[in-house]
Amino acid sequence: MSDNDQWYFAYGSNLSLDQKIARSGDIRSALSCFLRNYRLAFNKKSYKNDEVFANIIPATGEIVWGVAYLCNNEALRKMDICEGVAGGHYERFEVEVLTTDEDKLRAVTYVAGSEFLTDEKQPTADYLNKIISGAQQHKLPPDYIESIRQLGKK
Repeated sequence: MSDNDQWYFAYGSNLSLDQKIARSGDIRSALSCFLRNYRLAFNKKSYKNDEVFANIIPATGEIVWGVAYLCNNEALRKMDICEGVAGGHYERFEVEVLTTDEDKLRAVTYVAGSEFLTDEKQPTADYLNKIISGAQQHKLPPDYIESIRQLGKK
């Protein structure tokens, strides 16, 4: 890990290996991990239609499972573009995640910008399936994957 490297915590569609590679290049390292005192929510609205996307919101006692990808500055710059940081869609946010071995990692993640928050709704089936398949690729806990499936049906 060089001085320019940083962990990026993915919890939504960037769990998909294909999507992450397409967005920012090869994956150098990926660790399953979780974020305490947050929960997954589908409350980030699209700028072009009625779709919603994944977000995390504070929730005492809850956890969000995901994956930490080791990224260099260029990969994070590409992720900023894909996540619409310049337009306020998502904002980079620093978090501390725990690996499955309970090692602490400082990471950045993306949280929906306040202008793009909406009521929680059901995401599209394709979007939900991308998150679930990504979670399965990283072997996240089956009960957590099921909770994503159920949340996506509300």
